[in-house]
Amino acid sequence: RDAKKDAYWAHHDLALLAYAFWPLGFFRLSLPDEEDMAWFEENYPGWDAHYGAIYREWKALGCEDPKSGFQPLQWFAKNGHKIYVDRVSQVPFCPSLSKGASTLRIHEINGKKHSFSDDW
Repeated sequence: RDAKKDAYWAHHDLALLAYAFWPLGFFRLSLPDEEDMAWFEENYPGWDAHYGAIYREWKALGCEDPKSGFQPLQWFAKNGHKIYVDRVSQVPFCPSLSKGASTLRIHEINGKKHSFSDDW
């Protein structure tokens, strides 16, 4: 059941985080335009209410103009969405925004805390 949910939503969760990290990764992603968003909603019903709303908010805050000073990562922090890196896959995930099946698990091993997005 979780694999099916992840297959449907996880790549959209990751795309949202990839866009948020672009200033730190030396690559630039463009926000989806209205035509792209219509396609996503048609092919992934429910996409627009979740991801589309975030992308529209980011666009309104000036995210497409580097001069605006808007940083998507700051938006995550300001809105209480913590980003973790899965200890196994090394892929970032945000449990509070994820539509995929990932669930935050933090385990202490040898006195160090490690985050996981799945059972281990």
